[in-house]
Amino acid sequence: MLVANDPDIVFLCETKINANKFSSVRSRCKMEGCLVVNANGKSGGLVMMWKESNKVKVQTYSSNHIDSIIKLENDNPIRFTGFYGNAEPNKRQCLWNMLRRVGQSVTKKWIIGGDFNAILDNAKKEGGRRKPSALMEDFREVVDELSMADLKTDNGWFTWVNNRDCTALVKEKLDRFLMSANDVARFPFMETNVIHPRLCFKYDVCWAKDVEAKKIIKEAWQKGFADIMGKIEMVGKKLGGWQYKKLKQMRTQMGTLQANINKVIDSQGGTYASNKLKALRIKLGKLLDEEEKYWAQRSRIQWLKEGDKNTRFFHVRATNRRKKNNIARLKDMDVSPLSSKYKERAKQGVRN
Repeated sequence: MLVANDPDIVFLCETKINANKFSSVRSRCKMEGCLVVNANGKSGGLVMMWKESNKVKVQTYSSNHIDSIIKLENDNPIRFTGFYGNAEPNKRQCLWNMLRRVGQSVTKKWIIGGDFNAILDNAKKEGGRRKPSALMEDFREVVDELSMADLKTDNGWFTWVNNRDCTALVKEKLDRFLMSANDVARFPFMETNVIHPRLCFKYDVCWAKDVEAKKIIKEAWQKGFADIMGKIEMVGKKLGGWQYKKLKQMRTQMGTLQANINKVIDSQGGTYASNKLKALRIKLGKLLDEEEKYWAQRSRIQWLKEGDKNTRFFHVRATNRRKKNNIARLKDMDVSPLSSKYKERAKQGVRN
């Protein structure tokens, strides 16, 4: 996206990372200037990057904004505030007051851009429950008070979609640019666009030996897309949905197999029970191996090297190992359960 649009200034919100992890990103983006506001755990985090270090001067910043003065080519400065609204409605009033304080020091053209996590009216929302009118009124009030205009996008309208199906689908315009109303006419050729990034397609090792996956790839590839990128995107969409369903089925199967293994272990039986237990464990082992490959690729193999004992995979493996090493019951030569007297003797023998 950066290569295609070649921006001079980039503002990112909800990065979910800290400053020490962003230096490599900055160098890859070839940006001279950079300010990073650390994330709070696994939420929040802001970044502003710019190409020429002498063109941007940061004024103030917090966990929800970065305020700066930007020098344009004609040396006329413009005020830009990157903004990230709190998802919790009861905390938004504090952020509106923060924008009011910033506005008191603004004497130049002013643009506010980012994810406001709020809408101006219900026309900016489609699907789901209607937003409380008080929240929208608070947002409209601060926009009017600061004399800002909501810039319309040249393409697209909604900037956030919850990716649900049918009636559960919700679309909202949460990301926007506001500009001082008196200055909008001075930028007649200004464009604002909604860019939906294409999902990164990565080959999954789980597909290599799956007959159904091969069939899906073949059918998607033979459809009438002229360019190869269109074919790859179609394959990615088809396989993504198929793999999600398969993963749910696989987890259900593993739960069923584990329950059946427990039943066989707790039941009485001879050779048949032993063979059945072996067959069930082989099936469960294959499914666990598939799950291992699935998560190993998604975490870049790190958890596999570190051996995170809290993962479901290791938990099930350890549980099965304990059950293999466990003596469920003891029987005599006549295949009758031993009495408590002989059980104690057997335990002493095992300990010794």
